[in-house]
Amino acid sequence: MSVLMGVLIILPGNRVHALTVYVDEANPPFMYSANNHAAGIYPEIVRAIATRAGIPINIVPVPWRRALLHLENGDGAVAGIYKNLERQKKFAFSDPIHRESLMIYRSANKFDSESRLEDLSGMNVGVIRGWSYGNAFDRARNSGMFETSEAAGDDQNFAMLVNDRVDAVIAVREAGDIWIRKLKLQSQVFRAKTALHENQTFIAFNRRSTDISTLALINKAIAELVEDGTIETVIANAVDDAIGSAFH
Repeated sequence: MSVLMGVLIILPGNRVHALTVYVDEANPPFMYSANNHAAGIYPEIVRAIATRAGIPINIVPVPWRRALLHLENGDGAVAGIYKNLERQKKFAFSDPIHRESLMIYRSANKFDSESRLEDLSGMNVGVIRGWSYGNAFDRARNSGMFETSEAAGDDQNFAMLVNDRVDAVIAVREAGDIWIRKLKLQSQVFRAKTALHENQTFIAFNRRSTDISTLALINKAIAELVEDGTIETVIANAVDDAIGSAFH
């Protein structure tokens, strides 16, 4: 009996503690805190995955930099994260859970169909603090092609844009378009028609973490949820909820 109990304890499907997954507390509609509760696209996707996989889970909204610090320390997982070469050295990633289209936004009187990375040359670009926007963007930023100004969220970046404190803003289409509508900036801010870049998003674990044992179950659940259309339904419902509660 003692041997059997030991086997049960280490099986991923019979976890003795809930998996903690950290998300950004201020990035609607993707992930945010609403009444001390993790809400948005990624928390809802993670809940659907956990339910399908039979994994007890605790989703915690925190500032994004703190979420990354937890990941660095091997304390839980992070959802809604981009994959880049540097991160792959330290973290193990799930299969993709979503695809985000990164768009260039500019003031209407300055917009000139910018949609490529090269179009940002010499500009001051508004980004979210602590984010990676993919390998190509990170290389261009590090090379000095353009400067960046970091803010806590897209709403602050768009406020800086209309006040001429930045020349352009990079935002994911769903979030950028909703903020423009909510801030009533439709006549002041234009968006490129084509994506600067598309980033897949993932759930990531520190390679040293014992929680990495759940990855196989998580990936199996992701495949099933994609196959039966559940993830698309979850995303649509989360966007509707965010419009009603996260954007004021």
